[in-house]
Amino acid sequence: MWLVQLCEYVIGFALAMSATHSERPATLSVFAVAIIMNAAISDGLLAAFHFLRPHTHRAVGVGIALSAVLVAAIASLDLTSRLTLVVAALTQGFVSVRFGHGFRTTSTRPD
Repeated sequence: MWLVQLCEYVIGFALAMSATHSERPATLSVFAVAIIMNAAISDGLLAAFHFLRPHTHRAVGVGIALSAVLVAAIASLDLTSRLTLVVAALTQGFVSVRFGHGFRTTSTRPD
């Protein structure tokens, strides 16, 4: 779970750094804070507070990703901010869905 949190911290802080260069930084900043807070309150080694169980953490991550895509589609953002938000949303969604239960091996070789 800690590796998932690390990925989410990287996504959130990268989005926050992109917000500093945006014409309208509020939208990117809100999603950066949401992603960082989701990582910070989940039940894992890199969490500041242990509130969310892994299943809830995964659902919140998917919700953040879907809402970011929706906002990118309907909000009046410049092209760079829109693309940054979509890439961050796709990355957050992938991390949440694929690794929401932690990293595990999927080898088909017999032991």
